[in-house]
Amino acid sequence: MVVRDAPIVSHVEHPPDVVRPRRVEVVDVVDLTPRMRRVRLAGDVHDLPVTGPTDHAKVFFPAAPGEEPPAPTLNARGLVVPPAGGPRPYREYTLRAHDPGTGVVDIDLVRHGAGLAGAWVEDPRGALWLHGPRSSTSVEARDWYLLGGDETALPALARWVSRLPAVPVHVVVEVADAAEEAYLGEVPAHVTVDWRHREGAAPGTTTLLDDGVAAFTPPAGEGFAWMGAEAGALRPVRRRLRALLPTAAVDLDGYWRRGVEGTGLG
Repeated sequence: MVVRDAPIVSHVEHPPDVVRPRRVEVVDVVDLTPRMRRVRLAGDVHDLPVTGPTDHAKVFFPAAPGEEPPAPTLNARGLVVPPAGGPRPYREYTLRAHDPGTGVVDIDLVRHGAGLAGAWVEDPRGALWLHGPRSSTSVEARDWYLLGGDETALPALARWVSRLPAVPVHVVVEVADAAEEAYLGEVPAHVTVDWRHREGAAPGTTTLLDDGVAAFTPPAGEGFAWMGAEAGALRPVRRRLRALLPTAAVDLDGYWRRGVEGTGLG
């Protein structure tokens, strides 16, 4: 067992000159699964700070594909956020991959067919604005890891899997059906993936993630759990994990809220 004297989770805040608005253009589009589309963006991203597994940025979309997107408005305190209850021209997305040498960044978007981003991803072209990541998260070494989420968390899950040490990593994923399993592809030998299919149920309405955690047998030693999904679906997961791990070793992110447009990530 590893001896530790540092916090399990730490956050590094990036300086304002790095967390600046960046205008980017769509240069490539690839369908990874029937519901996940990768959009490659090129532009002022050479010094984009993408280091942690959950690094994300606000993506400013145009009112219609091909139109000019609204540029982020900043003041001395940072990004100017629209009034509560008003429409927001941005959504937050995990930055799946970044190549500073060529000045490109990839974001993977779930094709859910609704809302600002849902409409744009059906015809992704033209320009966008990025703002962020504001910070990066890192986790101290553990003896094992429990990860999970729905489709919106798949980009972060892929980043986690590629960055964790070669210790037991168990991943619980809720997706629409077996076709979505292609997203992660082959995983290292120390990683196991428990795919759970909704089979027609609406996203955010099942207990699949909680069922997956209930079926999980933790290995020996100290562990860490991270999950990202619909906020309501994570409530029973949080209660279950309290009996499994210390509070400091659990990090759950409500990526979106069922019935509420423009919340969270994904």
